[in-house]
Amino acid sequence: MTRHYNSLLEQRIEPLIFKPWLPLSILLIAIVSCFAIAATAPISAEKVKGETAVNVNVMAITPSVFTPSYTAYGSVIADNKLTLSAQVDGQLIYLNSNVVEGGIIGLDELVFRQDNADLSAILSQRQAQWEIARAQLALEQGEQRIAEKDYQMMQQDFKDNDWKIDLDLLLRQPQLSQAKAEINIAQNALKIAERDLSRSQWLSDKRYIVESKNATQGDYLSKGDKVATLVDISHLRVPLYLPRAQASQLRLGQSIRLIQPDTEQRFNATISHIVPILDPSSQLQKIYAEYQALPLQTDALIIGDFVKAKITFAPINNTVRIPLAAIDNGQVWLVGLNSTLQAKAINVLHQDENHAVIKNVFANKEYLVTSKLHRPQTGLTANIVESF
Repeated sequence: MTRHYNSLLEQRIEPLIFKPWLPLSILLIAIVSCFAIAATAPISAEKVKGETAVNVNVMAITPSVFTPSYTAYGSVIADNKLTLSAQVDGQLIYLNSNVVEGGIIGLDELVFRQDNADLSAILSQRQAQWEIARAQLALEQGEQRIAEKDYQMMQQDFKDNDWKIDLDLLLRQPQLSQAKAEINIAQNALKIAERDLSRSQWLSDKRYIVESKNATQGDYLSKGDKVATLVDISHLRVPLYLPRAQASQLRLGQSIRLIQPDTEQRFNATISHIVPILDPSSQLQKIYAEYQALPLQTDALIIGDFVKAKITFAPINNTVRIPLAAIDNGQVWLVGLNSTLQAKAINVLHQDENHAVIKNVFANKEYLVTSKLHRPQTGLTANIVESF
């Protein structure tokens, strides 16, 4: 063992020597590897600068005339009520059988008559007095003509003797004036007697429905006693409520259309009153439409009917009807001659569930974009996919 150990000692073992090129080699290998990785990495695509085309659907612009309208609702009411009263004293000798609550009185139908015997006698007396007055006037006119002839024959004698005379008395002017006044009195008395006789009966001047009955045949009526209350059904009206802006565009006498919803029948009516007061609860303005039934019309409106009123206003020229979907925050997008997107502000005149009517803001050969756009920008190139 000692011999082996000594042999080892005898061997010349060389010490470790530092080699400076080794770290440099490692660094160089690392740098080369990085360049190799960078050279073989995928290259990212560059963004293409410039405009992006947008696919759109468009519609052609067709200007038209728009007639604004408004629909209101109301119930038919009576326009007039008549309190039928006796105009003279006398017994009620005739009362129409339809004078009962709910009864219908037709045009030119005799409603009631009072005993007119006394009034007929008075009328005969007034006629006689008028005839007497006429005769007295004729006699006095004859006396005046004679007096004028006498004055002409005696005129020279009056001048020669220088007589002072009252020419009016000589020519009977006071007597003539009295005769004329008496005939006027007699004529007026005759007119009063004729009027009173005509007032002893009453013929209907319109179609009425009887609201209440207040007298019975055989009653003695004094002047002013109530006979019945009648409701005029030939002239009806409908109260309607409109926004103030629409009510201000109406005019008296303007025609409107009334529609009965149950039967879909249509009736003509006219604006009769525009009340200059806003309803406190709805803040709407009240107007009245007047309706008159045609003679012998069996399907006319009646009191209490619920109706729909269609009111039209003055037409507006140069308007366009567009889909609501084309409106984007108070403006619309369009495609111009250069096939780029443009935005224009609009003024909506009217709209319903699907469409709006706007004032025409489009130039010639511009198209309205109807498709939905995602973040549209003015100036983007538009590619028209479909045109309507």
